[in-house]
Amino acid sequence: MSNDILFLAEFAAGAPARSALELATGAAELAGQSGGSAVGLAYGSGAASGAAALGAHGAAKVIVLGDEDRPAVTYAPAAIAAAREAGLALLAPATPNGRDLAAALVGLLDVPAFGPVRAARVTDGVVETEQATLQGSVITTSRPTDGAPGPAVVLVLANTFTPTEGGSGTAEVAGAPAAAESALTKATVAESHEAEAKVVNLEEASIIVAGGRGVASEEGFAPLRELASALGGAVGASRAAADAGWIPYQLQIGQTGKVVKPALYLGAGISGAIQHRVGMQTAEHVVAINKDPDAPIGEFADLFVVGDLFQIVPALTEEIRRRKGA
Repeated sequence: MSNDILFLAEFAAGAPARSALELATGAAELAGQSGGSAVGLAYGSGAASGAAALGAHGAAKVIVLGDEDRPAVTYAPAAIAAAREAGLALLAPATPNGRDLAAALVGLLDVPAFGPVRAARVTDGVVETEQATLQGSVITTSRPTDGAPGPAVVLVLANTFTPTEGGSGTAEVAGAPAAAESALTKATVAESHEAEAKVVNLEEASIIVAGGRGVASEEGFAPLRELASALGGAVGASRAAADAGWIPYQLQIGQTGKVVKPALYLGAGISGAIQHRVGMQTAEHVVAINKDPDAPIGEFADLFVVGDLFQIVPALTEEIRRRKGA
């Protein structure tokens, strides 16, 4: 087995997904620790023409599994042929397509799996991962046992790695080894639906303004949307707000919703119960606004503002716009 770090690189509509750029950078970081190279497994529309550009984000080589817009799991046989005993670890994005393809690889290669993880590193020639357990109250460190077959598959949360910017490298591009047809390659898309235009991918947002029970109504999210717009961020919510019908469930953050890792998380009217905390505790900076000085979110927020969100949020939005000259 080599010391290379593999990563799944998803393409769609002719361009790489943000997850592909994040994992290219992450794989390069780990490869620097292992003494190997970052090797991408690219698939989806635009993979063939865009594979070389992943070199700007750290990839030394990219193997193109296919260049068609079809279910990710259909690329599993090609990925297996390319990945078998090819490296220490294979990084997969914790996205719907990434999860599907990663699960197929784990089952068919019979290799260890970890995740979704919030951090990864190479120690003594072995990949180690960190993930939240017990509703986020405990962080566990895991590593493959001695003699584990093939590369460990590591499911990586969005924003765990920050894509390298301004790079100029070009990755070597190669085609995938021939793979036999199987039931997986015959999967097709029976039906697809466009997501609502206003529903963003929270897992990729660098700034999130989230509302909870204290927002009080659907209309109460209006000032939060204004603040998110001023900051160039996205709007999220606690389960209480989603259950009340004030905001789509796709924007729910927490144990039963999305797990996010933004640079800034601003929670307004959110108590910060453990079920919500598990979904956002890896944010780099947490700002909380709440009337209750004893709200749990105050225990882990970097800045805790006690007061009425309907007074504070508009004032904050106005000040941000003033400073930006908007």
